[in-house]
Amino acid sequence: MDLEIGKAFQKSLEKQGLKFKLSTKVTGATVRADGATLTVEPAKGGAAEKLNADVVLVSVGRKPHTSTLGLDKVGVNVDDKGRVVVNSHYATNVPGVFAIGDVIAGPMLAHKAEEEGIAAVEFMAGKHGHVNYDCIPGVVYTHPEVATV
Repeated sequence: MDLEIGKAFQKSLEKQGLKFKLSTKVTGATVRADGATLTVEPAKGGAAEKLNADVVLVSVGRKPHTSTLGLDKVGVNVDDKGRVVVNSHYATNVPGVFAIGDVIAGPMLAHKAEEEGIAAVEFMAGKHGHVNYDCIPGVVYTHPEVATV
């Protein structure tokens, strides 16, 4: 999502009553039956403040869940973020083992994984596989929905 769309999207959500605390870290939380109280402070340092909320959504990013796949037992290389290392044909360093989607580098999008899966199978079959990463849509499932290509 580009900056212009992001700003318009945030403004739309704020009109619906959502409040944003960007570049902020949570340093404490107390959960109550009727909600939660958070202690937050600016990520770059500054005064802490308390926030009361009915619901809290924390967004801290995503990471591949590869640690329980047994990749180390078969010798598949992973990078420092736990992503499976593949070449341009989605092959790992272990012959016959391929990887696509959320466990390799790149955006974690279902449409990306789908296209990579098709390309990987084409490569396995000795054909030419290709993924045009510039044409993979990204969607935020909210109201309003936001989509980018």
